[in-house]
Amino acid sequence: MLESLSIRHYALIDDAQIEFGPGLTVITGETGAGKSIILGALSLLLGDKAENDVIRSGCDSASVSATFSFVRPGNALLLALDGMGLSLEDGSLVLSRTLKANGRSTITIQGVAKTRAELAQVGALLVDVSAQRDHQSLFLPSKQRDVLDAYGKNGGNLSSFLRHWNVFQQLLRQKAELEAAMKDSSREADYLSYAISEIENATIKEGEDETVADEIRVASSYEQIHTHLETVCGLLNGMGEGEGAVLLLKDADKEMACASRLDPDLAELRSRLESASIECGDIAETIRERIGKMRYSQEKLDELQARLSLLQRLKKKYGPSLSEVMSFLESSRKKIDAGTHGAERLVETERRIKEEKGELDAFAAVISDERKKAAAKLSGEIETRLHELGMEKATFSIDVIHCDLSSTGSDDVSFSICANPGLESHHIADVASGGELSRILLALKATLEKDDEVGTLVFDEIDAGIGGAVAIAVGDQLKGLGASHQVIIITHLASIAAKADAHFVVSKDIEMGSSFTHIQPVDGETRVKEIARMLSGDSASEISLEHARQLLRNSGHSPSF
Repeated sequence: MLESLSIRHYALIDDAQIEFGPGLTVITGETGAGKSIILGALSLLLGDKAENDVIRSGCDSASVSATFSFVRPGNALLLALDGMGLSLEDGSLVLSRTLKANGRSTITIQGVAKTRAELAQVGALLVDVSAQRDHQSLFLPSKQRDVLDAYGKNGGNLSSFLRHWNVFQQLLRQKAELEAAMKDSSREADYLSYAISEIENATIKEGEDETVADEIRVASSYEQIHTHLETVCGLLNGMGEGEGAVLLLKDADKEMACASRLDPDLAELRSRLESASIECGDIAETIRERIGKMRYSQEKLDELQARLSLLQRLKKKYGPSLSEVMSFLESSRKKIDAGTHGAERLVETERRIKEEKGELDAFAAVISDERKKAAAKLSGEIETRLHELGMEKATFSIDVIHCDLSSTGSDDVSFSICANPGLESHHIADVASGGELSRILLALKATLEKDDEVGTLVFDEIDAGIGGAVAIAVGDQLKGLGASHQVIIITHLASIAAKADAHFVVSKDIEMGSSFTHIQPVDGETRVKEIARMLSGDSASEISLEHARQLLRNSGHSPSF
C-alpha cells in the first residue's frame, strides 16, 4: 500500500507530507482547491510525462517521492524489480522523481537511478489511477486476457501451452536454419569442398603463423647470433692471454673469502660474490653448448618460409586470422553436412513441428473453451455491479475472439460496454465519461479483488452524475473494496466521504500574495464540519451538522460530538 507521499514545490503545493493508511481514504475540498494537483503529483511519480510548468513559481525544481509497504508483495512486482537488479528492503519500496527548471530530471527506485519507462513499469504494478488511462492496467487488451485467465483459474493449461509454444518456436528456427544451410550447401558445394580440403591438408594450428615467423627470424639471423655468442663466450672465458670474467670473478671470490674471515661483516658480500661467480660460470658453459649445437640450414629456412607463405595465403582467402580460417572450416563442414544429411533432418524437424502444432492446437482449444466459460460468468458479475453503481441499463460483455496462435493461445479478449440502451457496445478504453470509467474500474476491481495484485486504487470523478441511493451503493462498494485493497478517492459526495476510514481536506490559501494548496487530515468535529459543507455548502448550519453526524454514525463511525 501507499504509506506516505511527499510533494515539494509542485504547482501550488510548497511542501506536503501525507501519511496514508489501509482501507478507504477520501480527499475532499472546494472546487479549485487543488485536489487534482495531488493526483497529478502522484501520476508524475508513477511515470507520467512531465512538463516544467508544474514547478512552483520561483523554485528551481519540483519533487515527488513515496514509500510503499507490503505484507505479501505480488509476484509480478518482485519479478519486475528483480529484472532491474532491485529488491524490497524490509518490505518497503521507495520511488522518487525530481523535475528541474533546466529541463533535466532524475528518477530513482530504491535510491538507484532509473528511466521513466522503468518507473512506469513499476508504477503500473503499484497503483491504478482511474483518471489517468496510462495507469488503468485493466483497460489494456493484454491485461484483460490476463484478468480473464486469472478469474478462470486457467494458469495450468497456459503453462503447458507455453512450454509447447517455446519448443514449437525453437523447431521453427531450426527448420529455417536447415533450409538456409541446405540452400547454401547446394549453391557452394564445390567451393566449400575445395576449401575444406585445402584447409584440412594444411593442418594449421592456432597461432602457428606467429610461431613460424619467429623461427624464420631466428634462422635468418644465424650468423649475427653466432658472432654475438662467440664474443660473449670469449669475454666470459678469456680471449688470448687475457683472463675472462669467470676467472676474474673466481679470483675476486678468493680475495673476498680471505677478507670476510678477518671481518665477519663482509660475509654477506662474499656470499653474493660467490653466487655471481657460480652463475657466471654456468652461463658461460650454457653458451658454449648452445654454440656447439648451432647449425645453419638453408633447407630448413626454405621450409619455414614456404609454411609461412601457405598460412598467409589461407588467411587471405578464408579469414584475416588463423582462428577465423578454422571457424570458416567448421562452418563449411556444417554446410556440407547439411547438404548431405540436411534432407533427413529437415523431414524429422517438420515431423516434430507438426506434432507440436497438434499439441498447441489442442491446448489452445481447451484454453479458449475455459476462457469463454469464464467470460460469461465474469461479465454477468461485473454487469450486476454496474447496475448497483447507478448504470442500471448498462450491458457488459467479454468477447473471446479467435486469432492466430501466439504465446498466449489463439484468443484475443475484449471488454466492452453499452452504457445506454439502443447504442452499440464499445471497448471500455473508448468510454468517454470519467465517471463511467471510474465505475467500470470499480466494478472490475470489486469483482476481481482476489486475483488482482495491484494493491492501491485511486478513483477520481467516480461520483460524476450520481447521487442518492446510487451514491450510497458506490460508497458501499468502495468500503468493501477497502477490505482487500487500499482505496483513495477524490469525491464531492458526503454520502461517500462519510464511509471512509481516513479523511483529508484540500484547501487553498493566499499568503503574502501567493496561492498555496494545503492538505490536512480531519477527524472528530472538524470532519463533521467538512461533511456538512459537502452536504449544503454551510459548515455552520446546525441542520447540516446533525445530518453530517448521522451520516458518519450510519457508516459505522462513533465520534464524540
